[in-house]
Amino acid sequence: MIVLVIAACGGPNEVRPTTFGDTRPVDLQIPANFDDGTSYPLIVVLHGYGASGFVQEAYFGVRAEQTAGRAFVIAPDGLTDSLGHQYWNADPGCCDFDHTNVDDSGYLGGIIDHVRTAYPIDRVLVIGHSNGGYMAYRLACDHADLVDNIVVLAGDAATDPAACQPAKPVEVLHLHGDADATVPYAETAMRSVVQWAQHDGCGTTFHSGPTLDLDAVIPGAETSVQVADGCPTGLDLELWTLAGVGHIPSFNTMAEPTLYQWFLDHPRP
Repeated sequence: MIVLVIAACGGPNEVRPTTFGDTRPVDLQIPANFDDGTSYPLIVVLHGYGASGFVQEAYFGVRAEQTAGRAFVIAPDGLTDSLGHQYWNADPGCCDFDHTNVDDSGYLGGIIDHVRTAYPIDRVLVIGHSNGGYMAYRLACDHADLVDNIVVLAGDAATDPAACQPAKPVEVLHLHGDADATVPYAETAMRSVVQWAQHDGCGTTFHSGPTLDLDAVIPGAETSVQVADGCPTGLDLELWTLAGVGHIPSFNTMAEPTLYQWFLDHPRP
């Protein structure tokens, strides 16, 4: 009887859920040596069109943060369309090609909310590639109360900026190869960043940051950094351009720790 009361009150015997998403279940990866008295970030990985949460997580390498005991990680899957490809209904431009109108924003927002309720989460990072990048922007639009930072690789912001009304600013890092023929860099990268500069109350100009070596195939420091000017104190928005790189960069071993460190260095004010 005593044990049951303690568990019901959220005491030391409480059994926390490890699977979220209701009818579309996904397992939460718990930090190694989890300490209930410590707060951790939650990393939400969103796959590209035709990929999966498992594949996308492996590509970004963020499981390293979970195994090192630094973060929770969750990598859900989108529904499967008539061509057999998993997708997210992020925007009219991508990628609900069957027009199912599935509410992926509600689904993912619910997962984040439930994980934050069940575990000591202090910050949420959403990282997505391509269709997953579109979805990361959508979550920032719809669930800015839950999402602190987004890292978008080769994605695109809302095609209708008026449809995006974030409740509060979101820290944004957009990475894009300038040789991307799938989500063309010239048509999407700067437009997305400028759109979010407006949402976040930043200015219309950018200044150059450091150059970085993130791609294992392109020699040297192929990545140039542009930082939005005039942002509110403590808020940051950046565009990282990978010169000569296509839709799927060949990330080197420094890419994942560099991206995660950017997240750590840019807490939302």
